[in-house]
Amino acid sequence: MRFSVGTLKAFIAVAEMGSITEAGDKLGRTPSTISMTLKALEVDVGAPLFETDRKNRLSKAGTFVLAQARELLSHHERSVAAIKAFAGNQAGRVDLACVPSIATSIVPGVLLRYRESHPGVEINVRDADSPSVAEAVESGKVALGVASLRRARPDLHFEALFEEKLGIICRADDPLARTKSPIDWADLHDRTFLGNGISSMTETAELAGLNSGAPIVVYNVLSLLALVRAGIGITILPRLSIAAWRDGLAFVPLRDRKASRTVGLITRSIERHSPAEEAFVAQLRLTLKDKATELGIQMLGRPKR
Repeated sequence: MRFSVGTLKAFIAVAEMGSITEAGDKLGRTPSTISMTLKALEVDVGAPLFETDRKNRLSKAGTFVLAQARELLSHHERSVAAIKAFAGNQAGRVDLACVPSIATSIVPGVLLRYRESHPGVEINVRDADSPSVAEAVESGKVALGVASLRRARPDLHFEALFEEKLGIICRADDPLARTKSPIDWADLHDRTFLGNGISSMTETAELAGLNSGAPIVVYNVLSLLALVRAGIGITILPRLSIAAWRDGLAFVPLRDRKASRTVGLITRSIERHSPAEEAFVAQLRLTLKDKATELGIQMLGRPKR
């Protein structure tokens, strides 16, 4: 079967650009070569990939093949990068996606120690919300993810690392900040609540209600905290989310014990870690254990599939 890298690249280019000529220009190949490549691919697939000869609209089979082709190419590119890194005496490569709170409060400490023992490893870190982290791992864009996973996915393995409480984030001069004990949901009545993506990852009914009725929803944590600082409203986040940007802000604990999130390691079920990745995960666990008290998190040790 002719599912070569070149064939997949040609198909993806045509699907994205809607033109054989433009795809050929992008790839440095003649339109006739691109056309023959697509015909051969359709023979191997056993179904048309486009609805018309103009190649500007994918068929149902084409839509499915496009998603699979992108995933295959992403995995291929990561594998090639790992091979080049090893051949260049870099001893490996680590591709990590994590939520912003982990990127700012945990990853720096992990990298500081990891680089001491693995100076030649190439490391790539990207931050995103939890659903995007899971998608990056599932699609093969990264090998490791650190985030919350609300629902199990058959292609992913989730190992719970720690649990942390959620709390009210408000201005430091807000009356809520002067509260000496954890507050109740009733204390938030008549306050402007700013919704966010992290809140939607919990199963707490009261929080779900606040999120659904929020007049403003912000998915970027930095933007969300800027609105809180400006006095536009309050929000609910884990303590780690403001660890690096606490100036002018306060974290007020909630009395509800269910108001928490579980953060874990997300990997593909069928993929084995490289030695470089195994060492990185080991350092991640060690750093979390050492900083658990300081960060106010509760370590967990039971993997969930």
